[in-house]
Amino acid sequence: MSNKMEATETPLEEKKDAYEISPAPVLVDDRPVFTTGDEVGAAIVEQQHVIPSTGQRKPTSKLEYILFNIFYFSNNGAPIGGNGGALRQALLNLQFPNNYVPWGGQYQPMNSMLLDVTGILFAVQLVVLMTLGPYADYGNWRPWIMIFFQLVLEACQFAMCGLSKPGQWQVAQALYVLGSISANVVGAFYAATYPGIVRDLPSLIKSEEEVRAGTKTPEEHAKLDMYERAQLYNLVNITGSALVVLFYAIAIGIAAKIGYDSPQTLIKSYRILMGYFGVVTVLCTTPFFLVQKHRPGQQLPKGTSMWSAGPKQVWSAAKSARHLKQCLMYLAAYLLVSETFGTYFNVTGILQNEIINYSPTMLNVFSLCSDLGGGSGTVFMWYLQKRYRFSIKKAVLYGACMTLVPSLWGGIGCFTNKIGFKHVWEFWVASFWNFQTAAWGAYSTSMISEVVPAPKAFMFFSLFNLVSQTSGFIGPFVSAAIIKAAHGNNNVAYWFLLGMGVIGCVCIYLVDTEKGKIDVARYLEREAQELYDEEQRTHAANIEEKAGVVGHLETV
Repeated sequence: MSNKMEATETPLEEKKDAYEISPAPVLVDDRPVFTTGDEVGAAIVEQQHVIPSTGQRKPTSKLEYILFNIFYFSNNGAPIGGNGGALRQALLNLQFPNNYVPWGGQYQPMNSMLLDVTGILFAVQLVVLMTLGPYADYGNWRPWIMIFFQLVLEACQFAMCGLSKPGQWQVAQALYVLGSISANVVGAFYAATYPGIVRDLPSLIKSEEEVRAGTKTPEEHAKLDMYERAQLYNLVNITGSALVVLFYAIAIGIAAKIGYDSPQTLIKSYRILMGYFGVVTVLCTTPFFLVQKHRPGQQLPKGTSMWSAGPKQVWSAAKSARHLKQCLMYLAAYLLVSETFGTYFNVTGILQNEIINYSPTMLNVFSLCSDLGGGSGTVFMWYLQKRYRFSIKKAVLYGACMTLVPSLWGGIGCFTNKIGFKHVWEFWVASFWNFQTAAWGAYSTSMISEVVPAPKAFMFFSLFNLVSQTSGFIGPFVSAAIIKAAHGNNNVAYWFLLGMGVIGCVCIYLVDTEKGKIDVARYLEREAQELYDEEQRTHAANIEEKAGVVGHLETV
């Protein structure tokens, strides 16, 4: 019998009568075994309540939901990676017009140095997320992590407005790295916030109550849960793209008015754009912080200090890794596809800046077109899912396959000068190709919530972000080495990216999300027994009984 059942001493028949599962579960050794669909639904409900929490769940308000969507502009349109990166590169180009810069005790091609810095950036971020992620699931202090790093990001954005001389390229480099690390930490914790916002929606809470009342099957609840998660992240991407289109249209007007007919004018243009985007970022993010619910996290196990809770959580997850096979499979897939897509953007962005001669106007035009393509592609996928209700996994697999095409295109450039990101028109095509890759951006995060434990969202989302950024650490270094070995031929690196992406798509195909949800619930039951004493488990079970939550899975 599960520990939760032992703690509350509630007879199995009473538990069974509390929720009429249709068809009723079969008993094997006095344990309920649900049909496949109902077992998945029960697992979703079960994992919300099995680990003792610091308080009651807080329903998501309409305003919180709306402002969560608007916040995404900071992740999708913050200029550190766009205008900030271009400003840094422009200063470098003016300081070293021969494209060779002092780096690592020798002069190296600028593109190789930029990719090396990107790798260092992600290595530092790896340490930050590895440290913070496991702690963030305890208590209700985690929103302060987002607030702190968002403030650092905005400070870096405004600080870059003060860069006016080529000799300040090292300061630009430092601000770019610090701002990018902050932006990526905010992005990781923003993504980890979203499953809680969805599962505390009034419609999801009501659905759980209907399951308990016997008017809805767990399978129906599972489908609603999946749909609501997919819908929110679709709306996040649509809203983010719409805001980027609006604000980048204004940015294009600003850049066109200032021009870039001289080095001084070019730098001035980027400085003004950094200030403009800094103000917009503040306006889009601050309201969410004011209304965000500080939702309860896990209780600290008795005898565990806050300082030791993180390592204990990591160790517990590591010991149980073999029971989370679907999670690990998607983790590998996420790494490999992120490797392909993320490093593709790094390499192609460097080539794009060279082809357009560092034009601020063209840079922002391409950014606008990319978000027009991505936003419209997300709307199209949202419409298709509302009509056909296909699974998140199918959408992710489609999007992942579409990310392979640009790398294949760049790789073909090894053998011809007609294509391979060597002409301006190709960057127009690449920008609008986001219509096809939108499914990866919109659903890949939703897929994470399909296979990770709900009470440990911050640790696991940090892990996924860490893994994807580890690919950002490995990818640029490997790509830089490939480019050096190919005597500056950037297109050779695309073949490495394509190979990683193909393997990633195969891994996604092999993931079984339904089995993953059941594995997660069983993993949490084991951890509740291992880390929490009987008093804490009994208290959590009593709260659960009062709320009517009675899902139960056989413990393996």
